[in-house]
Amino acid sequence: MPSVIKWSFSYCAIFPKDYNIEKDELIKLWLAQGYIRPKENKELEMIVEEYFDYLAARSFFQEFEREHTEGLVVRCKMHDIVHDFAQYLTKNECLSIEANGDHPLSLINNSVEKVRHSMLKLGYDSFPDSIFSAKKLRSFLIHSTNKDLISPVLPVLFDQLTCLRTLKITGISGEKHYFRIIVEIPKEIKKLIHLRFLKLVWLDIEELPETCCELFNVQTLEVLDCRSFRRLPQGFGKLVNLRNLSKFIVSRSGGSKLEDLRQLKHLRGSLKIQGLGNVRDADEAKSAELEKKKNLLDLVLSFDGGQRIGDVNDKAIIEALQPPPNIESLRIEYHYIGISGWPSWIVTLNKLKKLVLYQFYLCDTMPPLGKLASLEIREIRGNWNVKRVGDEFLGVGSGDHLHGIGTSSSVIAFPKLKQVLFYNICHWEEWDLGKGDSITIMPQLKKLEFERCMELKSVPEQLLRSTTLEELSIVECPILVERYKKYTGQDWSLVSHIPSIKIGGYYG
Repeated sequence: MPSVIKWSFSYCAIFPKDYNIEKDELIKLWLAQGYIRPKENKELEMIVEEYFDYLAARSFFQEFEREHTEGLVVRCKMHDIVHDFAQYLTKNECLSIEANGDHPLSLINNSVEKVRHSMLKLGYDSFPDSIFSAKKLRSFLIHSTNKDLISPVLPVLFDQLTCLRTLKITGISGEKHYFRIIVEIPKEIKKLIHLRFLKLVWLDIEELPETCCELFNVQTLEVLDCRSFRRLPQGFGKLVNLRNLSKFIVSRSGGSKLEDLRQLKHLRGSLKIQGLGNVRDADEAKSAELEKKKNLLDLVLSFDGGQRIGDVNDKAIIEALQPPPNIESLRIEYHYIGISGWPSWIVTLNKLKKLVLYQFYLCDTMPPLGKLASLEIREIRGNWNVKRVGDEFLGVGSGDHLHGIGTSSSVIAFPKLKQVLFYNICHWEEWDLGKGDSITIMPQLKKLEFERCMELKSVPEQLLRSTTLEELSIVECPILVERYKKYTGQDWSLVSHIPSIKIGGYYG
C-alpha cells in the first residue's frame, strides 16, 4: 500500500467503531491535513477520490450507502477488525472518546501529548481538560448534546490548540434533536491560524465573528442546519483559499455582499447563495462573477430575504447571475419573476442534469427547457401562476429542430430526461403538446409525478403511453385521480401498463 494511502486509511481511526463515515467529509478531512500533493493535470479532490476508491475496492470500507441517481457512494463504515488495524497503524495518534452519564469518561492517559487527531463525543460528563495537553492536535471533531458544556471552553480551546487544521462542532444527537449547544463563536477563533477545515452543525449561532476573516488558510467552511444563522462577516472575501463553502448569505446591511464572491476564485462542488432578494440591481449581481467559477457543479440561487414584487430589475438581476458552464445541478427558489420570459442562459446549460424551480411567484409560463440535452431530472414546485402549458415548454419554435437537421422526425425534446415532478401548481389546468405527433418527447422518461395540481385535467397521452415509463404517481390531484384511477377511471387503459402506479395515495 502506498504510504500516502496508508496514512489516509489510518486517519479513519479517528472515528468510533460502527460510525457512518460521510465520504465527502472524509475527503475534505484528508485534504485539510496537507499531506496530499498535487499531480500534473489533476485536481487534489480527484486524487483523494482515487485513494478512497483504492481502499473501497480492497474492502477497507463496507456497508456502502449510495445516492439514487448515479449510484455514487455517500456513506460507508469500517469493520471492527479493520478499525482495530487502523488504530494499530496510528500508534495512538488517533483517539476516539465517548462519554455520557451511563459510561463515565475513561481516563485519558499520559500519552495524550502524542494525539494528533481526536473525536470527542460528550453527553453529560464534563469536558476533559486533559485534551488541552494535546498541543499538537491537528484534528478535533466534537459532538455534544450539553448546551452548558462547550461554550465556556471554546475560548480556551482556541487559545491552547493552535495547531488545529480541522475543527468540527456538532450538537446533533443520535435521535437528531435540536440543541442550543452554542449560541456564539468566540472571536478568539482567529488564533487558529493553521485551520483549513471548519464545520459547524446544529448549533444556535446567528453569525460568525469578523475575526473568522483572518483564517486565511481555510479551505472548507460549512455551516449546516444552524437554523438561526443569518449573517457572514463583512470581510468574507478575504478567505481567498476557500474551496468548499456550503452557503453564502447576501446581507441587507453590515454583512457579506455578492462582490465578496468574486474574490473566492477556487470555489468548487456545491454552493447555495441565500438572500438574493436583498440584491439592489444587476451590477451588484454581476459582481459575483458566478460564470467564472468553473469548478462549481451544484448551485442554489435563493431569492429569500426580500419581496420586491413587480420590481423591474428582477429579470436583469437573474440574468446577471449566470451560472458557470459546467454546472450539473441548479435550483432557483423564491423568485418574484412576474415578467414574461426567462433568463437567456437557462437554455445554454448544456451539462445540466438536474433542475429544480421552486416558488416562482407570479410566473405564468414554464421555461423552454427541451433543448437541454443532458437534463435528467426536472422538478417544478409550488405557487406558480401557470394555467396552461403548451409547445413553448419544449423549446420548439416555428421551423425549429431540437436535434438533427432536416425532417421533423429527427426532433427530440428532453432527450435524456428520466424523472419529472410537478408539485403544488395549484392553478394549472391544461397541458397540451400540439406537436406531440410530429416530435419525440422524453424518450427515456422513467418516473412521472404530480402532487397537488388541483385543477389539472389531463396528461399528454404520448407521455403516458411511453414504454420506458416505470413509475407514475398522482397524489392530491382530484381531476387526474378520477381520470386515471384503477379500473374505473375513463383513461385507466392509458396507464395500466406502467409497473408502479400510485394514484390518490394508494398503489395500484
